[in-house]
Amino acid sequence: MSLRVGLFVNKEKRGALELLLELLEYFKKHNVCFSLEDSTARLVGLKGVSLSQISTEVDLILAAGGDGTIIRIAHEIFPSQVPIFGVNTGSLGFLTAVSRDEIIPELPKILTGHFRKSPRMVLKAIGSAYGKDFEIPCSLNDIVLFRGSFSHMTTIDVFAQGNLVTEYQSDGLVIATPTGSTAYALSTGGPIVVPESKVFSLNPICPHTLTNRSLVFAEEMVLRFSIPLGGGPVRLEYDGIAYGDLHPGDWLQVEARPESVVLGFLEERDFFEILRKKLRWSGAAVED
Repeated sequence: MSLRVGLFVNKEKRGALELLLELLEYFKKHNVCFSLEDSTARLVGLKGVSLSQISTEVDLILAAGGDGTIIRIAHEIFPSQVPIFGVNTGSLGFLTAVSRDEIIPELPKILTGHFRKSPRMVLKAIGSAYGKDFEIPCSLNDIVLFRGSFSHMTTIDVFAQGNLVTEYQSDGLVIATPTGSTAYALSTGGPIVVPESKVFSLNPICPHTLTNRSLVFAEEMVLRFSIPLGGGPVRLEYDGIAYGDLHPGDWLQVEARPESVVLGFLEERDFFEILRKKLRWSGAAVED
């Protein structure tokens, strides 16, 4: 029996309409039950529903775009456990499962449930800025504290389970999930972490002290970041989304959530194959 499918196509990507029409033709020809997200439906003059509503009605969300598209959908549907299966219509990406050219031939397998489910860690953050409490409920890639457009170096005190780790003087810090280890954290020299691992990392950006290295924490660890006197302002972002600034006396607490985001991939495609392809690893012992 065919799975019920939710369909999202990033209309900003080249060829979005053409891909949507191909998918709709396939769905209708093979009697696939599907729902269209609002902006996707408008591309073909139809009425759609929100991603959050779609996640309660379908067995799988098929998303055409890049990694940013997958992250946006994850934010919208969290904490739903409906798998998100990505079709890459962008450039470099680690979260999308198949290329634009592969999707139609692979649909028979995907729609009968023959794909690999990959549960991914999600971070949450609570904090206080300007005396007001705030919460970031879902970050799939990373949470970043950095100097932004300010010319000064940031100073951030870091605690793990209430114990002082150190005072970091640097351009900032990247707190990354395993999924986010191949995003911004990678450029800081952080480790590549196998996606389903139950750990997250802390990576300094251009640290003033060269012995400040990346740290890897178990999922049950709770990190707290505080801005000391003379240490601000510090820009806060999560998954590339600007949130605001932290000033001396402000704080942020980050921990893993018990719920995960579930991504879908082809059964025969493993993470190391994706690494070799995306990072262009080569060598005498590596074959395509």
